[in-house]
Amino acid sequence: MSFIIERTIFSLDEVNDDAKQLSIIIEKRGKKEDRKLAEHFQKLLARGTGYVSAERLKEVNVKIQFSDKKENINGLQLCDLLAYPIARYVINKNRANPAFEVLESKIYQKGGKRYGLKIFP
Repeated sequence: MSFIIERTIFSLDEVNDDAKQLSIIIEKRGKKEDRKLAEHFQKLLARGTGYVSAERLKEVNVKIQFSDKKENINGLQLCDLLAYPIARYVINKNRANPAFEVLESKIYQKGGKRYGLKIFP
């Protein structure tokens, strides 16, 4: 979540719009998991991340919302469609992956360096 918020804030910083607001919709996973994620989010709001201060998060008015898969939210459906080709790329960069080739130019970049894809061990 920290990474997603950081990179989204960096993208917002490139948009010249004073009325910025960031709303993140998270697909529900279970009461325990959702509670842990909500607690982590509150810590981020209080402390910030390694790259974005708590004050900056307040300026953007970051909010999260948990939604059930049954609600069939378009953005969550799109995320499901995007996740598979990205996962295939991460697992095997050398394998043919035309869907990822289409997505690759859409991943956040700055100065010719890709910042929008982070691979965790």
